[in-house]
Amino acid sequence: MYFRSSEKVFAHIDCNSFYASCEVLRNPSLKGKCVCVWDQLIIAASYEAKKLWIKTGTPMWEAERILGKKLVKRIPDHAWYRQVSDRFTSYLSERLWKVEVFSIDELFAEVTHCTKTYSAFAEKLKEEIYHDIWIPVSIGISNTRIRAKMFWDINKPYGSYVSFARESIENLFKELPVTEVPYIARWNSERLGYGVKTVFDFYSMDGMTVKEILWRNGVTLWLELHWVDSWLPHDTEKKRKSIVCSRSFNHGMTDNPNMLWREILSNFERAYETMLAEKQWARVIWLLFRTKEFQRMQQWIDMWEVNIDRQKMLESLRTLFKLVYTPGVIYRTTGVTFIELSSFTPKQLSVFDMPDKSHMKNEKISNALTKIKERYGDSCISQGLVKRKKKMELGVLFEVN
Repeated sequence: MYFRSSEKVFAHIDCNSFYASCEVLRNPSLKGKCVCVWDQLIIAASYEAKKLWIKTGTPMWEAERILGKKLVKRIPDHAWYRQVSDRFTSYLSERLWKVEVFSIDELFAEVTHCTKTYSAFAEKLKEEIYHDIWIPVSIGISNTRIRAKMFWDINKPYGSYVSFARESIENLFKELPVTEVPYIARWNSERLGYGVKTVFDFYSMDGMTVKEILWRNGVTLWLELHWVDSWLPHDTEKKRKSIVCSRSFNHGMTDNPNMLWREILSNFERAYETMLAEKQWARVIWLLFRTKEFQRMQQWIDMWEVNIDRQKMLESLRTLFKLVYTPGVIYRTTGVTFIELSSFTPKQLSVFDMPDKSHMKNEKISNALTKIKERYGDSCISQGLVKRKKKMELGVLFEVN
């Protein structure tokens, strides 16, 4: 079956190991080292670490066992990653037409009217990005967004892949597993049946059959593979009501709390990245479990004010986990949902409100208070309770006579 080919050309530009690359950007001496960004689990690893079988979701103790002294650990700094992402997006928005942000570290751009050959354009663009932003990227270019997104992964890291010829693309489809199609993860691949192993198997299916199994979204992916421009990334200008990330593991059903918590953290990271990419704050977190018998178990917590405080959200999530999890019950699905969203507006924080895991800031504050007392006397500083939003918080009041 043949369709009218899309007359547009799209580039998918994705940063390589974004969080780890941001840490190298901040500290160039880390270049070429096994950098791992972690918070309970590895959430990003440099390609030097990936070559040694470290991947997203690896427990820190296992990374320490494998890498030993080669391991360079970094606590995530999402404010810094957001700054680099904004710089990356602004840079490309000035050079490319119709940029569509897809997540914190990837975007699409229409490059239909490129004056150079697309291969030369992709190579030059990734070199310019690395020269000016210092972040390595991989680029895929094709007639539809979904195929461009699939192609960026072929020659990574720091590579590009451009293809428009039907025969060469179909040959490539025969080599790729069906899970390489975006959004067709393990669960959807199982629904397609054991006869659908490769992308070409999915591509060769009848459209009505795809609709019966994967509904409208599956047909959209199928059409994209057939050269039809039919898929649009989420509209970041349109106000969302919620951000949902869930995952089913039908053949890996378990009651192991550590395995379940690991899955929840994975869902949380994806939802949190989406929230940052769309510059949203969330007020309410939902945690979902689905049991082996498809019974739905869920609980939510209201944080009383919208925020993007990652640590506070994780603490709320752990509280929900203790409420929802029942020992001995077999679970097949976990999910994390953010609701009560509002647009992100940065605010000036006091040094007393900022979390500091290194304790350097607390030490500086203590030294500053000591110097003030030495100069103006002990009576110039008083400590008391400040009532703020129905909560009693310890504050430091400076009174210099």
